[in-house]
Amino acid sequence: MLKILFSACCLFFPVSLIANDFPQFRGANGIGVAESTEIPLSWSMTDHLAWKIEISGSGWSQPVLIGEKLYLTTAVSEKNLKPKDFSDGVKMPQSMGLGGLTRAPNTVIQWQVHCYDAKTGERVWVETVTEGKPKFPVHPSNTYATESPVADANGVYAFFGATGTVAGLSHQGQILWRQQLGVFSTSNGFGTGSSLAIHNGKVFVQHFTAGSGILACFDTKTGDQLWRSDRKKNECSWSSPIIWQNKMRIELLSSGNDLICSYDPETGHELWRLGNVKSPTACSIAADNRQIYFGGSDPFSTGPLFAMQAGASGDISPKKKNESFETCRWVEAKGGPGMPSPVSTGAFVYVVDKNILKCYDAESGNRLYQNRLPSAPMVAASPIVIGDKLLLIDEAGNSTLIKVGSEFEVIGGGKLDDIFWSTPAVGDGTIYFRGVNALYCVRK
Repeated sequence: MLKILFSACCLFFPVSLIANDFPQFRGANGIGVAESTEIPLSWSMTDHLAWKIEISGSGWSQPVLIGEKLYLTTAVSEKNLKPKDFSDGVKMPQSMGLGGLTRAPNTVIQWQVHCYDAKTGERVWVETVTEGKPKFPVHPSNTYATESPVADANGVYAFFGATGTVAGLSHQGQILWRQQLGVFSTSNGFGTGSSLAIHNGKVFVQHFTAGSGILACFDTKTGDQLWRSDRKKNECSWSSPIIWQNKMRIELLSSGNDLICSYDPETGHELWRLGNVKSPTACSIAADNRQIYFGGSDPFSTGPLFAMQAGASGDISPKKKNESFETCRWVEAKGGPGMPSPVSTGAFVYVVDKNILKCYDAESGNRLYQNRLPSAPMVAASPIVIGDKLLLIDEAGNSTLIKVGSEFEVIGGGKLDDIFWSTPAVGDGTIYFRGVNALYCVRK
């Protein structure tokens, strides 16, 4: 009876956003800067671990936080689909260019959204958005639920690229709407991974595969498609769109296929495009209120890192690949990030490649330091700025806290016993880590 009354009250009094919410991949606007500033400086499986909850199924999606509710997505099956770590995953056929020889698992998957009480870890509800046998395989180190959801005061919104399904759910777990964008193959059978973005009652979906170049905008309340842009050249990208609130305007940025495009998020009108550069496909763009920072690397080469100021318009592509262009502030030839997305504090830009952390002066592009992270075999999760601290976690569960500044200084960290590729979510004095097996709450 109490649960019914509580649910009824929530229908009339929707969840409201607060400063410490972490509503999408890499937090507000998707730029990797948390509103909260106070967190523990050390933790372990016994110290400052408020709770640990086993997660059914598998997924790399980041949890998102709205008020006292924590949401994540997962792919549940009778077959064990849990991902392998990097060293084991690269030994598989997909990593050797043989993705076409692998097949999708012959099992029914339930693609689910889970809701947890952020304080206690108690699971509040589970809702299956769609189910069926997957059409295409994924890499052994990837999952069928890698795209992070987003949330606002009206609900939570999920995208499962393996099924092409976008859905909106209420905070009580009721499915409000669904949309289909189609199911397509990906390079070397790696699978999908672009997370959603959200702004002003609109949710943005990037679905760049071997068969689609879709960027679509949906109304969060109704699910109506408000606008859509389709790229002519279909190539895979796992980069996530971001909202860039710069000193001049608000822009939606989308990256992939050596092309970055900026759109008016309200209308879908293209503001500018930048081609003929190494654009992010495995990671996402970093931003502050003056500039964006982007680039890319692959296992065989390190690409450039670009800084670009606000105010571009039209086609600003350079004539020669990876050269400077209009509104480009600086270029670092070998500074491109790996899988983790870079992050900017406004004064400093931090880039991670494998287990190396590089710090740049945001204004000049001068590299201030380059250091190997302690006890970090490989980092896949994106770094998060929390006040004057930079948080990183490697795949083996070793976290490092770096003091924000021009010098490399370790000021804390912790260890959790799991495999981690998901980017952490940050609340009021709290960090939420999603591992292969469980969800962990570290609290001050």
